[in-house]
Amino acid sequence: MSGARAAFVDRDGTINQLVADPATGRPESPLDPGDVALIPGAAEGLRRLRSAGWRLVGVSNQPAAAKRTVTVPELMAVHARVIALLAAEAVTFDAFRLCLHHPSGTVPELTGECDCRKPQPGMLLEAADELGIDLGASWMVGDTDGDVLAGRAAGCATVLIGQPASAHKRGGGARPDARAADLATAADRILGWKG
Repeated sequence: MSGARAAFVDRDGTINQLVADPATGRPESPLDPGDVALIPGAAEGLRRLRSAGWRLVGVSNQPAAAKRTVTVPELMAVHARVIALLAAEAVTFDAFRLCLHHPSGTVPELTGECDCRKPQPGMLLEAADELGIDLGASWMVGDTDGDVLAGRAAGCATVLIGQPASAHKRGGGARPDARAADLATAADRILGWKG
């Protein structure tokens, strides 16, 4: 390991806004590039981490194609829009991992258990191996219990963002090292951590 520090960052509800799911009405991942909007302060928080020498690695569960809600190319178009909006704010990631699987999907090649879907730590472990990241010196930042559990399973410290729209994905069982209202505040917690 090179000892590089990384901030592993969830996407939906952490970097970009959630939107109403067409089937349930609950706030979920956007499924159309036109619905993608960055959360205020997210780009600023990411830029500050990058300026302080942190690697940025995105890790996001994206099961909509496995459930046949959208196609994989449609999912990739949404992701490309997130990346484009971040680039316009001078934010680039060292890597971005997407898990397209779901245990109860309906597309055979995307259905079943996997090591990458959070709360499993597979995306973090794979990126750490590829980029020479010291997981013990790194953080996972996200808005769900699954984000915290994945970070903890990988050996990272964790920040839970209290995004009101994703409250249905937090049961209170996850024990983050820190809490934040948004990604800008999460960057403050990481950069000021004395733990």
